[in-house]
Amino acid sequence: MFSAGLSGRVEPGARGRPELVALALLGFAAAITAFLLLPPILRSQVGDVRGFTGQEAVDLFTPLVTMPLLVLAFELTGRLGTRARLVLVVLIAVWVSGQAIHLATNALGDLFDSGSPRDAFYATDVGKLDHWFDEVLSHWLWHVAWVGLLALLLWVGIRGRGTEVRPMPGAVGLGAAAGVLHGFTWFVVTDEGGTYLLAIPAAAAFLVIGWLTRRLDPDRVIATFLVVGALVSIVLYVIWIALHGWEPASICETLKIC
Repeated sequence: MFSAGLSGRVEPGARGRPELVALALLGFAAAITAFLLLPPILRSQVGDVRGFTGQEAVDLFTPLVTMPLLVLAFELTGRLGTRARLVLVVLIAVWVSGQAIHLATNALGDLFDSGSPRDAFYATDVGKLDHWFDEVLSHWLWHVAWVGLLALLLWVGIRGRGTEVRPMPGAVGLGAAAGVLHGFTWFVVTDEGGTYLLAIPAAAAFLVIGWLTRRLDPDRVIATFLVVGALVSIVLYVIWIALHGWEPASICETLKIC
Protein backbone atom coordinates (compact mmCIF):
# COMPACT_ATOMS: atom_id res chain seq x y z
CA MET A 1 0.00 0.00 0.00
CA PHE A 2 2.89 2.36 0.73
CA SER A 3 4.45 1.87 -2.69
CA ALA A 4 1.07 2.51 -4.30
CA GLY A 5 0.70 5.67 -2.27
CA LEU A 6 4.11 6.94 -3.40
CA SER A 7 3.50 6.20 -7.06
CA GLY A 8 0.00 7.63 -7.04
CA ARG A 9 -1.43 4.37 -8.38
CA VAL A 10 -3.33 1.60 -6.67
CA GLU A 11 -3.71 -1.88 -8.10
CA PRO A 12 -7.34 -2.69 -8.98
CA GLY A 13 -7.19 -5.70 -6.65
CA ALA A 14 -5.98 -3.73 -3.62
CA ARG A 15 -7.58 -5.20 -0.52
CA GLY A 16 -9.06 -3.26 2.36
CA ARG A 17 -10.95 -4.15 5.52
CA PRO A 18 -14.65 -3.80 4.66
CA GLU A 19 -15.87 -4.32 8.22
CA LEU A 20 -13.52 -1.59 9.46
CA VAL A 21 -14.47 0.71 6.59
CA ALA A 22 -18.12 0.24 7.58
CA LEU A 23 -17.36 1.02 11.23
CA ALA A 24 -15.42 4.14 10.26
CA LEU A 25 -18.28 5.33 8.03
CA LEU A 26 -20.77 4.66 10.83
CA GLY A 27 -18.58 6.63 13.22
CA PHE A 28 -18.34 9.48 10.71
CA ALA A 29 -22.11 9.52 10.14
CA ALA A 30 -22.86 9.42 13.87
CA ALA A 31 -20.35 12.21 14.54
CA ILE A 32 -21.77 14.37 11.73
CA THR A 33 -25.27 13.87 13.10
CA ALA A 34 -24.28 14.72 16.67
CA PHE A 35 -21.98 17.66 15.93
CA LEU A 36 -24.19 19.34 13.33
CA LEU A 37 -27.68 18.78 14.73
CA LEU A 38 -27.25 19.03 18.51
CA PRO A 39 -25.22 22.28 18.97
CA PRO A 40 -28.06 24.69 17.94
CA ILE A 41 -29.94 23.75 21.13
CA LEU A 42 -26.88 24.46 23.33
CA ARG A 43 -27.57 28.12 24.09
CA SER A 44 -25.97 28.47 27.52
CA GLN A 45 -23.18 31.03 27.82
CA VAL A 46 -19.64 29.62 27.95
CA GLY A 47 -16.95 31.83 29.46
CA ASP A 48 -16.93 35.62 29.74
CA VAL A 49 -17.35 36.56 26.07
CA ARG A 50 -21.00 37.36 25.39
CA GLY A 51 -22.34 35.29 22.50
CA PHE A 52 -19.90 32.41 22.88
CA THR A 53 -22.29 29.62 23.81
CA GLY A 54 -22.28 25.87 24.01
CA GLN A 55 -23.11 25.82 20.31
CA GLU A 56 -19.85 27.54 19.35
CA ALA A 57 -17.84 25.56 21.90
CA VAL A 58 -19.01 22.22 20.48
CA ASP A 59 -18.78 23.43 16.89
CA LEU A 60 -15.06 24.06 17.36
CA PHE A 61 -14.55 20.30 17.61
CA THR A 62 -16.73 19.37 14.63
CA PRO A 63 -13.93 19.04 12.03
CA LEU A 64 -11.51 17.62 14.61
CA VAL A 65 -13.79 14.63 15.22
CA THR A 66 -15.62 14.12 11.93
CA MET A 67 -12.87 14.53 9.34
CA PRO A 68 -10.38 12.04 10.88
CA LEU A 69 -13.11 9.40 10.90
CA LEU A 70 -13.80 10.01 7.21
CA VAL A 71 -10.09 9.90 6.38
CA LEU A 72 -9.85 6.63 8.31
CA ALA A 73 -12.64 5.16 6.16
CA PHE A 74 -10.79 6.21 3.01
CA GLU A 75 -7.50 4.73 4.19
CA LEU A 76 -9.05 1.45 5.32
CA THR A 77 -10.27 0.77 1.78
CA GLY A 78 -6.66 0.16 0.77
CA ARG A 79 -7.38 1.90 -2.55
CA LEU A 80 -6.09 5.42 -1.93
CA GLY A 81 -3.15 6.62 -4.00
CA THR A 82 -1.16 9.86 -3.76
CA ARG A 83 -3.30 11.86 -6.17
CA ALA A 84 -6.49 10.77 -4.41
CA ARG A 85 -4.95 11.76 -1.08
CA LEU A 86 -4.13 15.22 -2.43
CA VAL A 87 -7.69 15.66 -3.64
CA LEU A 88 -8.92 14.47 -0.24
CA VAL A 89 -6.73 17.02 1.56
CA VAL A 90 -8.03 19.89 -0.61
CA LEU A 91 -11.67 18.88 -0.18
CA ILE A 92 -11.29 18.57 3.59
CA ALA A 93 -9.61 22.00 3.73
CA VAL A 94 -12.56 23.56 1.87
CA TRP A 95 -15.06 21.66 4.07
CA VAL A 96 -13.36 22.94 7.23
CA SER A 97 -13.11 26.48 5.81
CA GLY A 98 -16.84 26.62 5.07
CA GLN A 99 -17.77 25.15 8.45
CA ALA A 100 -15.48 27.61 10.27
CA ILE A 101 -16.86 30.66 8.44
CA HIS A 102 -20.36 29.50 9.29
CA LEU A 103 -19.45 29.02 12.96
CA ALA A 104 -18.11 32.56 13.38
CA THR A 105 -20.62 34.53 11.33
CA ASN A 106 -23.64 32.63 12.63
CA ALA A 107 -22.53 33.48 16.18
CA LEU A 108 -22.52 37.21 15.34
CA GLY A 109 -26.10 37.12 14.12
CA ASP A 110 -27.17 35.15 17.18
CA LEU A 111 -25.98 37.98 19.42
CA PHE A 112 -29.21 39.76 18.51
CA ASP A 113 -32.59 38.58 19.72
CA SER A 114 -34.76 37.08 16.99
CA GLY A 115 -37.34 39.41 15.52
CA SER A 116 -36.91 43.17 15.18
CA PRO A 117 -33.43 43.44 16.79
CA ARG A 118 -31.94 40.81 14.49
CA ASP A 119 -33.78 42.17 11.43
CA ALA A 120 -32.40 45.63 12.20
CA PHE A 121 -28.85 44.26 12.40
CA TYR A 122 -29.17 42.43 9.08
CA ALA A 123 -30.47 45.65 7.49
CA THR A 124 -27.10 47.34 8.11
CA ASP A 125 -24.08 46.97 5.82
CA VAL A 126 -22.27 44.97 8.49
CA GLY A 127 -25.29 42.72 8.90
CA LYS A 128 -25.62 42.18 5.15
CA LEU A 129 -21.95 41.20 4.93
CA ASP A 130 -22.33 38.87 7.91
CA HIS A 131 -25.41 37.29 6.32
CA TRP A 132 -23.58 36.74 3.01
CA PHE A 133 -20.63 35.09 4.74
CA ASP A 134 -22.96 32.96 6.88
CA GLU A 135 -25.82 31.98 4.58
CA VAL A 136 -24.16 32.07 1.16
CA LEU A 137 -20.37 31.73 1.06
CA SER A 138 -19.90 29.38 4.01
CA HIS A 139 -22.80 27.07 3.20
CA TRP A 140 -21.89 26.68 -0.46
CA LEU A 141 -18.17 26.16 0.22
CA TRP A 142 -18.99 23.65 2.91
CA HIS A 143 -21.60 21.66 1.01
CA VAL A 144 -19.86 21.67 -2.37
CA ALA A 145 -16.80 20.22 -0.61
CA TRP A 146 -19.09 17.68 1.09
CA VAL A 147 -20.42 16.55 -2.30
CA GLY A 148 -16.83 16.33 -3.52
CA LEU A 149 -15.88 14.09 -0.59
CA LEU A 150 -18.79 11.76 -1.31
CA ALA A 151 -17.88 11.69 -5.02
CA LEU A 152 -14.28 10.82 -4.14
CA LEU A 153 -15.54 8.08 -1.81
CA LEU A 154 -17.62 6.65 -4.67
CA TRP A 155 -14.61 6.71 -6.99
CA VAL A 156 -12.42 4.99 -4.40
CA GLY A 157 -15.14 2.39 -3.85
CA ILE A 158 -15.33 1.35 -7.49
CA ARG A 159 -11.54 1.06 -7.70
CA GLY A 160 -11.96 -2.32 -6.04
CA ARG A 161 -13.09 -3.85 -9.34
CA GLY A 162 -11.39 -7.12 -10.01
CA THR A 163 -11.04 -7.96 -6.32
CA GLU A 164 -12.51 -11.32 -5.34
CA VAL A 165 -14.39 -10.29 -2.20
CA ARG A 166 -17.84 -11.45 -1.20
CA PRO A 167 -20.15 -8.89 0.41
CA MET A 168 -20.15 -9.33 4.20
CA PRO A 169 -23.72 -8.99 5.54
CA GLY A 170 -22.50 -7.46 8.80
CA ALA A 171 -20.33 -4.88 7.06
CA VAL A 172 -23.04 -4.08 4.51
CA GLY A 173 -25.54 -3.68 7.35
CA LEU A 174 -23.25 -1.22 9.12
CA GLY A 175 -22.80 0.64 5.84
CA ALA A 176 -26.58 0.86 5.47
CA ALA A 177 -26.97 2.17 9.04
CA ALA A 178 -24.29 4.77 8.35
CA GLY A 179 -26.14 5.73 5.17
CA VAL A 180 -29.42 6.25 7.04
CA LEU A 181 -27.76 8.58 9.56
CA HIS A 182 -25.82 10.44 6.90
CA GLY A 183 -28.85 10.82 4.61
CA PHE A 184 -30.98 12.23 7.43
CA THR A 185 -28.28 14.71 8.44
CA TRP A 186 -27.60 15.69 4.82
CA PHE A 187 -31.31 16.51 4.40
CA VAL A 188 -31.51 18.59 7.59
CA VAL A 189 -28.27 20.50 7.06
CA THR A 190 -28.79 21.30 3.38
CA ASP A 191 -32.43 22.25 3.87
CA GLU A 192 -31.56 24.56 6.73
CA GLY A 193 -28.50 25.84 4.87
CA GLY A 194 -30.49 26.68 1.75
CA THR A 195 -28.32 24.53 -0.54
CA TYR A 196 -31.10 22.17 -1.61
CA LEU A 197 -30.49 23.10 -5.27
CA LEU A 198 -27.16 21.33 -4.84
CA ALA A 199 -28.24 18.66 -2.36
CA ILE A 200 -31.21 17.19 -4.22
CA PRO A 201 -29.49 16.69 -7.63
CA ALA A 202 -26.34 15.43 -5.89
CA ALA A 203 -28.35 12.88 -3.91
CA ALA A 204 -30.12 11.76 -7.09
CA ALA A 205 -26.76 11.37 -8.85
CA PHE A 206 -25.30 9.32 -6.00
CA LEU A 207 -28.40 7.14 -5.91
CA VAL A 208 -28.26 6.37 -9.64
CA ILE A 209 -24.49 6.13 -10.08
CA GLY A 210 -24.01 4.25 -6.81
CA TRP A 211 -26.65 1.71 -7.79
CA LEU A 212 -25.34 1.25 -11.34
CA THR A 213 -21.73 0.81 -10.20
CA ARG A 214 -22.42 -1.23 -7.05
CA ARG A 215 -20.97 -4.39 -8.60
CA LEU A 216 -17.64 -2.63 -9.05
CA ASP A 217 -17.44 -2.23 -5.27
CA PRO A 218 -16.51 -5.81 -4.26
CA ASP A 219 -17.60 -5.58 -0.63
CA ARG A 220 -20.57 -3.25 -1.31
CA VAL A 221 -19.95 -1.18 1.83
CA ILE A 222 -19.30 2.19 0.15
CA ALA A 223 -21.98 1.61 -2.50
CA THR A 224 -24.52 0.76 0.21
CA PHE A 225 -23.57 3.78 2.31
CA LEU A 226 -23.99 6.18 -0.62
CA VAL A 227 -27.13 4.63 -2.12
CA VAL A 228 -28.98 4.33 1.20
CA GLY A 229 -27.93 7.82 2.26
CA ALA A 230 -29.05 9.33 -1.04
CA LEU A 231 -32.37 7.48 -0.93
CA VAL A 232 -33.09 8.61 2.65
CA SER A 233 -32.36 12.26 1.87
CA ILE A 234 -34.48 12.21 -1.31
CA VAL A 235 -37.43 10.60 0.46
CA LEU A 236 -37.23 13.16 3.26
CA TYR A 237 -37.06 16.04 0.77
CA VAL A 238 -40.10 14.67 -1.10
CA ILE A 239 -42.11 14.40 2.13
CA TRP A 240 -40.99 17.83 3.37
CA ILE A 241 -41.81 19.56 0.08
CA ALA A 242 -45.16 17.77 -0.13
CA LEU A 243 -46.03 19.07 3.34
CA HIS A 244 -44.70 22.62 3.04
CA GLY A 245 -44.33 23.34 -0.65
CA TRP A 246 -41.46 24.53 -2.76
CA GLU A 247 -39.06 26.10 -1.77
CA PRO A 248 -38.26 23.68 1.12
CA ALA A 249 -39.23 25.36 4.39
CA SER A 250 -36.67 25.93 7.14
CA ILE A 251 -36.79 23.01 9.56
CA CYS A 252 -35.71 25.17 12.48
CA GLU A 253 -38.35 27.82 11.87
CA THR A 254 -41.12 25.35 11.02
CA LEU A 255 -40.57 23.12 14.05
CA LYS A 256 -39.36 26.01 16.28
CA ILE A 257 -36.45 23.96 17.56
CA CYS A 258 -33.64 26.51 17.20
